[in-house]
Amino acid sequence: MALSYLTDINLNKNELQNAVIQNLGTAPSSPVEGQIYYDSTVGDKSIYFYNGSAFINMSGDISGVTAGTGLTGGGTSGAVTLNVIGGTGITANADDIAITNTGVTAASYGSSTAIPVIAINAQGQITSASTASISSSLTIAADSGSNDTVTVGTDTLTFAGTSNEIETTVSNNQIQIGLPNNVTVGGNLIISGNLTVSGTTTTVNTETINLADNIILLNSNATGTPSENSGIEVERGDSTNVSLRWNEGSDIWEYTKDGSNFKTIQSIQESTFAANVGDGSATSYAVDHNLGSRDVIVQLYDASSYDTVYADVVRTTANRVTLTFGAAPSSNDIRILVSKIG
Repeated sequence: MALSYLTDINLNKNELQNAVIQNLGTAPSSPVEGQIYYDSTVGDKSIYFYNGSAFINMSGDISGVTAGTGLTGGGTSGAVTLNVIGGTGITANADDIAITNTGVTAASYGSSTAIPVIAINAQGQITSASTASISSSLTIAADSGSNDTVTVGTDTLTFAGTSNEIETTVSNNQIQIGLPNNVTVGGNLIISGNLTVSGTTTTVNTETINLADNIILLNSNATGTPSENSGIEVERGDSTNVSLRWNEGSDIWEYTKDGSNFKTIQSIQESTFAANVGDGSATSYAVDHNLGSRDVIVQLYDASSYDTVYADVVRTTANRVTLTFGAAPSSNDIRILVSKIG
């Protein structure tokens, strides 16, 4: 049976020997701040003290130290040591961790005439380093003539164009090669595709022009109602030029031999007329030829014998002639031929 003290006991700094802390299976009820007890429960076996609001385990909550990945050692009691394990490319020393020496000599590799050659392992370490010489000359091959050599770092490589044929421009590390605004080709020029000229004048200074096209189109940009004459003009040096043209005003082909006076070019269908007259009773016939001129030649012949026949001919209008016979010709026996002059 324990003695109950209702007052504090002052040991006056003397030792409390062979004392045992109160053993309990559960924490005391209604504790006071600073109260301690020993939890005798199996699996606990720890001393607790009351801090005024809760009991705190005085033995702490770390029950052991376990070595994780890359470490060795550890334990559940006493002084515990953890050691770092060295790995590929890493050396663990007593007082530091260092990168394993790969055997590569510390130096600068590469120059203006050599490039560095470096080997790297799976861990990203440089395992070897050396240099490889590079060629300091560049050979330029030519389409014609002989090749040339440019020494890198010494010579200047120049891209030169040809006057009025090719021009070159260097800007922002870029070389542009193109045609100038005015191009002159010294030799032959073969164009495999179509050629489109958008200027206002095309001059061809050649002795012979060979065209595969059998139709030459003039006034190709004309639209709507036609208004411009078209044709071909011949340069005659000191003499007046002559030309052949289509007159858009009169819708007819014309030509000039003096450069100013144009004569109409008429087809046979536009300048001739033929018909048969005669009915066996009438001696006068009005024939409409519709050639638009009194300047016509009128000929008659017998349609049976093909002999030339003469009759009185009057050019009544620009489109009609009147024939008068001494005796009435038989039905369609007289053939009339009318030819326009000029």
